[in-house]
Amino acid sequence: MATLNDVMDYSKFFFGKDEPPIFYNEKFELKNKLFVPVDDFKICEKLDYNSKDDVILHYFVKDRCQNRLILNNFADKKLHSKVYAVASPDFSADKNNCYSCFNESNILKSRICAYRWQSELGERVLLTWLWAGKDTYKWSFGNVDKGAPGVISSQGVKDWNIFESGLRAGIDMIAPEFLCWLGEIPSFVSKYYDLERIIKMDTRTDLFRELKKKNHMKDQEEFLFEEGA
Repeated sequence: MATLNDVMDYSKFFFGKDEPPIFYNEKFELKNKLFVPVDDFKICEKLDYNSKDDVILHYFVKDRCQNRLILNNFADKKLHSKVYAVASPDFSADKNNCYSCFNESNILKSRICAYRWQSELGERVLLTWLWAGKDTYKWSFGNVDKGAPGVISSQGVKDWNIFESGLRAGIDMIAPEFLCWLGEIPSFVSKYYDLERIIKMDTRTDLFRELKKKNHMKDQEEFLFEEGA
């Protein structure tokens, strides 16, 4: 696994100084898309969607499921080619980490993936917002084009004060055109952002519910056909 020094050196390889890679604001359609966890793409393939036009992959999964991206940023290139867009990895950032460098490292590793997917592979990429304390805001929200949509998860939040402060910082620094949101939207969000511009993301439960509904309808159709025969 990459260390902080590895990641910092990687950043210098791009820019010659310690700062996050640039993230560009791309114009593409986000509404009426199916947001699919990267580990559940096979479920999505069983639904009636054209993944190339309708599916956005996100990486809100356990860190160990994403370690392949640290060793090889392009490990999921083939999978990405099957979908409309991807969200950058959610390498964990936590204010309670013993060393703040862990947060900076994880955020930067995610930003490097986003940069390379955009700039080297030409993929449609959404930036997943990761932050911990104020010392991480530079890595979280710096060098991001104004208006670029953000991807946020409120699932498993332990410190809502830290969450609220970082959310407000991201909105102030980036002014995102849209926020794609996984989990419940806290009431305080309306103080900083227009709720009409928040796109709710599908959860794994949503996908299973839709698959179950599809299978039920298929069973009904088969039953009616047999009755008619």
